Amino acid sequence: MTVVVQTQDADTAANDPLLSYGVSTTPSPLKASPENPQAPEEIGEIVISVSRQSGTPADVRSIRVKVPAGAMSPDLATDLAKVTPRITLTGWTGRLDAAAKEFVFSPAGSHTPIGPDLGFTIQLSDIPMSRKVGTAPITVTESSRTGSSAFQDRSTVFNLGKFPADFYLRNFLCQPSIIPNGGEVALTWERSANATYELLYGDVNRDVTNRTSLDIEGVTSDTTFYLRATTGDPTNPVVRIVSAQVTVTKPDLEVGNLAVHGELAIAGTVLTRQELSIGLKERWLTTRAATDGVLTALLPWAVGAHLYVDAGRGVHFLKPLGDGHNPYLSIPVLKGEAIRFKASTNANPSVEWFGFGRNELATPHL
Repeated sequence: MTVVVQTQDADTAANDPLLSYGVSTTPSPLKASPENPQAPEEIGEIVISVSRQSGTPADVRSIRVKVPAGAMSPDLATDLAKVTPRITLTGWTGRLDAAAKEFVFSPAGSHTPIGPDLGFTIQLSDIPMSRKVGTAPITVTESSRTGSSAFQDRSTVFNLGKFPADFYLRNFLCQPSIIPNGGEVALTWERSANATYELLYGDVNRDVTNRTSLDIEGVTSDTTFYLRATTGDPTNPVVRIVSAQVTVTKPDLEVGNLAVHGELAIAGTVLTRQELSIGLKERWLTTRAATDGVLTALLPWAVGAHLYVDAGRGVHFLKPLGDGHNPYLSIPVLKGEAIRFKASTNANPSVEWFGFGRNELATPHL
């Protein structure tokens, strides 16, 4: 089954639909009728699933579904009069507005409140499919409002493809589905010969038109593979995309910001982060590393502020220059080494310890 989904944002723009729509078709994908006008037409069906995601009900007085009809590539149907419209919403009915080439669904009363607990479907059955391969735009327009505002038309468009009758793309598999970091997967699929095919994953876009399988080596992170088929008139092609996934155990990760609530382990070793308080000033304060780790110090600017740091490899002196660049220090420290600090009276340094283990540093003392 082909599913096309339009979701409703929590912060909808003024003209965005207040309802959410998902479109599925039978068959999947839809088939164009044979070009020979003497041949029987292919029959298709569209089901539109409708819901309200927001907790605030929306008043809806009509939903219109515009279906292009004719003999051209962007037309979906040959004759809308043969289509059977249905809606599952109690008290609503559907009819064809032949002049507008759209199906109109409306309630017996003036409008119906649609809340998050009231989902329904719109069904267009017995569609005689157009004889030209191509993509047809299906426009869904609701007349809706919230509160006491005026009713307003809000539209969304779904592009549905009509494929050649003998087209197929199926059984796209990724095996195995779970691999170790750096492992290999075998991709296999079945397809017809009347299309071009591309494999897409990460930054890769590879032509696989003449293939039905491909081995991918060195997979280091969870990956979704997309197989894209394109066929029909280049001015209005139809595209079908299927996907397969692989999960990598202990994957490589590339992130922007990472917040860890709990323990962080590197190569099996827990990393402990600790902020050190430099309470006494103008005196050497000492502690000792219980594990290997990294000591960092940042000294914000203040008149005459300075900080001495000694982690077993000589004394480091930090002093802001007043040019907006605060001095920063990062020192690797071995287990058992003494760590000493001495700050000026007006200094307010930020000193942090990143230890490779669960043992924190003892509070610096005289």
